[in-house]
Amino acid sequence: MGNKPLLKGRKIMNQLTIRCFKEDIILELPKILITAILCIAAFFTFTLSGSEADAADKENCLMCHKYKQIGRIDEQGRKRSYYVNENIYGNTTHRNVPCRDCHSYIDKLPHDEVTEEVNCANECHVKPPFAKENFSHKNIIKVYNESVHGVHKDDSEELKQAKPYCKYCHLNPIYTRVDEKRIAFEQTLSRCLNCHERKGVTQAYKHITHRLRNKTSRSPQEVVQLCSKNCHANMPLMESLKVSPESLESVETYNESIHGKAVALGSQKAADCISCHASSSIHDVYKKDHKLSTVNDANRINTCNQCHENVNERFVQIDVHSGLGREEKPLLYFVNLGLQVVFYASVLGLVGLMLLETKGRKKDGILWQIKKGTSWRGRSKRK
Repeated sequence: MGNKPLLKGRKIMNQLTIRCFKEDIILELPKILITAILCIAAFFTFTLSGSEADAADKENCLMCHKYKQIGRIDEQGRKRSYYVNENIYGNTTHRNVPCRDCHSYIDKLPHDEVTEEVNCANECHVKPPFAKENFSHKNIIKVYNESVHGVHKDDSEELKQAKPYCKYCHLNPIYTRVDEKRIAFEQTLSRCLNCHERKGVTQAYKHITHRLRNKTSRSPQEVVQLCSKNCHANMPLMESLKVSPESLESVETYNESIHGKAVALGSQKAADCISCHASSSIHDVYKKDHKLSTVNDANRINTCNQCHENVNERFVQIDVHSGLGREEKPLLYFVNLGLQVVFYASVLGLVGLMLLETKGRKKDGILWQIKKGTSWRGRSKRK
């Protein structure tokens, strides 16, 4: 009997201890759950949801270049940004190319200041689909070197510096889909998925259809701007390079032509610079006396046939870059002048007739009001 209060007290203490222990677990449970969820999320983020840019970034260059503020002020006082957007880069042409395939001069990390240009002729450590060799731009570089834009032995130093290299025209374009009216994307891609995995074949399909639009993915307006800006429209530069008088006026005469005016008005079908001066290879721009030039006399019919029908010898004699100077081509000059006089005389004549009619009606007491579809109200005072 004497031990009953002690046993009862121990029982109460045990119940209190168990209750406190349970409450501690309940209090700690949310923290444990949150920690576990965060660990699982982090694991799946880094193992399953890595972008394609991460796959090509084996040397972890994005560890630094992923920050938006990374950059420096160069010797000319210009701000240079070295930021690389992982999501955008993962959908570009070079998404699978390791960084040092292009920046081959970097031999340590972190690297020193970059002073060399990227050499686009380097061989990449990427093997494209249906190919046995690593990818390289060597075929394009060969065509480019033989073109008018390539650097030749007899070029002056000034001309070598002025000629455009790959990065003047090319950036790192994002793949975009072709208009569904031309190619049904999902419907056509579904046939590829019968045999191929979606991830790989989708990018390959985008690459192919991206190039099926036109000769280039740029619009005619962008092509004209690219060829003109800082190059063919730069008169001091062109004069210092001693180009021909025809080349000096090439931008001005193109803008005055029917092609240039149509492009300036927003046409997506009118001929731009590449339409006439390059084949589907794009880089094969030669002087007009070169036998492979698309504007050579022997090749002009084929070039014009790309847009025009029933092209013959007489048609190709039309000078697309024709100047309208009085001394150079007096007939064209006076015909153009006469047409301008007729046009402006017609417009001014119509405006004059409208003013005379307005004056006459107001003199007769007719009010000029825009109401219920007409601008004149009242009756004439004339009998």
